[in-house]
Amino acid sequence: MKQNSNFDDFTQLEQYVSQEELAHIKTELMTCPEINNALCGTICELSKNHAKSIFISSPEMAIDDQGLIFEGFVFAAANYVAQAAINKEYSIIISARSSFYAPLKLGDVLILEAQALFDETSKKREIRVIGHVNDIKVYEASMQAVVTEQHIFKLKRPPSNVTQAPAAEEENPAPAVSPDAAALAMLNSASK
Repeated sequence: MKQNSNFDDFTQLEQYVSQEELAHIKTELMTCPEINNALCGTICELSKNHAKSIFISSPEMAIDDQGLIFEGFVFAAANYVAQAAINKEYSIIISARSSFYAPLKLGDVLILEAQALFDETSKKREIRVIGHVNDIKVYEASMQAVVTEQHIFKLKRPPSNVTQAPAAEEENPAPAVSPDAAALAMLNSASK
């Protein structure tokens, strides 16, 4: 791949945030513990309902010899910072409306900020994400997430809406719907 002529050395994360700050944030960050920060960015600020990340583009993200960065990496970084703004152990993005105002190129450093708009007791959250390269807004999104009490793969599906004969209902009463089952139902309805 031909490297961009005005890009000599790859930007280092240490230019933006200290190792001490990163270590402190890592102790507070509960979401996405196994995420690959080289592909999805690094959280550099974290507070209640707010997160900020640094996404440094790399050659693995480029899709042509001009250094154009694949938009999927930008979206993944936005998804990650949105989840960090919620900062719950179990959450999942269920919808997103994104706008890409300018493409990223090899060597660009994208700063993403996310603000969760609902209070932390709500199962369903809305998060606004804005991304800048230098002082130019290049990305904006509104995302919705569902927060659950346990991992999404451990949730039980809510009972189906299929009606049974009255005799069968008496023998097998419907189980109570848990809060996580309600969240899973919300997730299922959002995907339709």
